[in-house]
Amino acid sequence: MRDGMGSMSRRGGRGGGAPEGTMTGHGRGCDQHPWSHQRDLQQRHQQQQQQGRWANLPPELLLDVIRRVEESEVSWPARSHVLACAAVCHSWRDITKEVVKPPEQCGRITFPVSLKQPGPRDNPIQCFIRRERATSTFRLFLGLSPSLHGENDKLLLAARKIRRATSTDFVISLTADDFSRASSSYVGKVRQVMPSAFL
Repeated sequence: MRDGMGSMSRRGGRGGGAPEGTMTGHGRGCDQHPWSHQRDLQQRHQQQQQQGRWANLPPELLLDVIRRVEESEVSWPARSHVLACAAVCHSWRDITKEVVKPPEQCGRITFPVSLKQPGPRDNPIQCFIRRERATSTFRLFLGLSPSLHGENDKLLLAARKIRRATSTDFVISLTADDFSRASSSYVGKVRQVMPSAFL
């Protein structure tokens, strides 16, 4: 064997030939190694999965489907169906982003990026804050008041209060209990230097 990963040696080339079922780099009928062939099959299978029946819907039909979902699911938790449409594949994601308008135009919060966009001027989006004294955690939810059991409340942001000698920091996250800087849900940190002043 040459270089450990090269073509098979010719030791059996003139005598008995290569063992049955093996591939050689010198044969005319096959110029691929077994591991290369297996890798190609895996990539082809993944492409077939990605380009399935749902991904190949006609654009006009797909646009109509996502518009109907967006217009019918106007509040959370039903609004999560719009997010599910964006998670199907690239074509669904592109059309969903085209259909869903920013909060300033539609008055609804759909994607996490909506929290960074201006809200409607005439009808402010109502929210409430739930505080946990034991962990010094504040959670911002969409709506006027908590639901009966709490599982239907839409979390927008969470903040954990960290007291220091000269100031107080609030670490902000998109999830309820992950405030690590290495997390993808980490938003940032604000510092309270006075009772009503933040940096």
